[in-house]
Amino acid sequence: MFLTPLASLSDEELMQRVASKDDDRAYGELYHRHACRLMGLFYRQMNGDEALAADLTQDAFMRVWTARDRFSGTNFRTWLLTIGYNLIKNHYRHTEHQKQYELFSKQTGEEEEDNNIIDKMENDAFDQTLRQELEKLPSESRLLFSFRFEEELTVPEIAALMGIPEGTVKSRLYMLTQTLKQKFNQYDYIRR
Repeated sequence: MFLTPLASLSDEELMQRVASKDDDRAYGELYHRHACRLMGLFYRQMNGDEALAADLTQDAFMRVWTARDRFSGTNFRTWLLTIGYNLIKNHYRHTEHQKQYELFSKQTGEEEEDNNIIDKMENDAFDQTLRQELEKLPSESRLLFSFRFEEELTVPEIAALMGIPEGTVKSRLYMLTQTLKQKFNQYDYIRR
C-alpha cells in the first residue's frame, strides 16, 4: 500500500488526519504551510515585536493541537485565523499595552502635516507611512485591514471569523478605507 504524499492533501484533509489519528506528520505539514503567514499577522498586530509574534504563533498551533477533535472540517485557514484573532484580543485585553495604545490614539487623533513628505515619498516610504497610520487605528480596525487586504479574506470569511454580520464588516471596511483615503489623498500620484 502506498502512502499519499502529505503535500498533495488539502488543509482540511490534513486536519482530519490530525484529529482522527493524532498524525504528527500531518500536523507538521499544516505548521509548515501556515506558520509564517500567521506569524506575519501577529508581527503586524504586535507592532513589530518578533519575539511576541513567535510566542503567539506557537500558542496558536498548540491550541490547534489541543482542540484538534473540535475541528468542524470546513475551512482550516479560517479556523486557524479565528484562533489567532482570539489570541490577539486576549493579548490586548490582558496587557497594559492596550491602555497605552488607546491613550496614544486619543492624543494623536488630529492629522499631522509634514510639508516635506511629498518630496521624500516613494513606494517603500508609502508602505511605511501606511503601517504607521494603521498603528494609530484601534486594534479591531487594524485586524480588519489585515484580514481583508493582507490575508485577502472575503467579507463572509471575516464576518465568520470576527463573529459579526457581513453588513457590519462591509460598513467598517468602507469607513476604514475612507479614513485611510483621506489621510493619503495628498499622495495619490504615487499609486497611479
